[in-house]
Amino acid sequence: MLLQWSAPEYMPHSFQVSGLSGTVGHKQTGNCFDLTKQVADGFVGMQELSKGLFLVQSEMAFKRETELYEEYPERKVFQLSFCMNGICEWDYRQKQGEHYQLSPTQCSLQCGTFSQCVSHFGSEQPYHTLSISLEEGRFSSLTEDLEAAHLIRRDDKICTHVFSTTPEIRLVLQQLLDCPPERKLRKLYLEGKVLELLSLFCDEAIGKQKNTKDISREDYRCLMKAREIIDNHFLHPLTIAQIAEQCFLSETKLKQGFKICFNCTVYEYIVEKRMEMAYRLLQSGKYKVKDVVWMVGYTNASHFIDAFKKDMALRPEKFKFLLCGKTSENRHLPIFRIMLN
Repeated sequence: MLLQWSAPEYMPHSFQVSGLSGTVGHKQTGNCFDLTKQVADGFVGMQELSKGLFLVQSEMAFKRETELYEEYPERKVFQLSFCMNGICEWDYRQKQGEHYQLSPTQCSLQCGTFSQCVSHFGSEQPYHTLSISLEEGRFSSLTEDLEAAHLIRRDDKICTHVFSTTPEIRLVLQQLLDCPPERKLRKLYLEGKVLELLSLFCDEAIGKQKNTKDISREDYRCLMKAREIIDNHFLHPLTIAQIAEQCFLSETKLKQGFKICFNCTVYEYIVEKRMEMAYRLLQSGKYKVKDVVWMVGYTNASHFIDAFKKDMALRPEKFKFLLCGKTSENRHLPIFRIMLN
């Protein structure tokens, strides 16, 4: 498996891979670390989209339980990471006892100075992540807004916050992943989508920080549980009463709190989840519109068409034609060329 950085100065100056039986093999060539296939398959790629703005994507699966130990010259980082598949786990050696975990539909914001990081991977589990990394000073106004919302601080200690991603954020992530390598002005397109992701994240994180001050910690936990219930069961008929009962809230608290925390009603969130899935199914080119209707939980085609048109500003048939054309080839190629041993 090849781990590739955009330039040598961004590489760790020390890199170790440890499995259950001890340290295992890797070799360094230029700005790459090459892990033996006995350790893992996959790739990690880092691409500079514009000065100080980087996009990092990884897809990998380890043959055994593995720890990756990275040591850098002490440097300040600002990174927004999205988990697409697997459970990502890591810790910073300078922050003893603090262990972080990221699951699909979650993202993490890391800001501050760090020098050592240890990532933990299970065996035979697919991992897929996408990260945005900014050099210090690249977006000073952005960091000022996040600092004002108490999401980051100016001291040198690395701080990490974990957030749930919204359907809007997940849609842009999917658009990033679906961008074919041969697309004209591809780098400019990726940069635009990355900036859109940053904007959506900051609006969500800062807005939530302001809006949730009047919600108790227990109610907030219950509201997060409500969203998790929808995330897992949006294809099935769901009622406010059912969700409220399962997350131990009154129907009134559920409706009011959900709107405050997630900036949409419970029903709107269910529809967003269904439209997000419909987008992926139609984009694949494998399914007819009439099949997608029931696959995303609708029994009435006209209701689905109305919801899709409201969300995408196009009827699903027109959307499928414009996005897919007459061929389904080359629509699932990753942002970076996959590099396998």
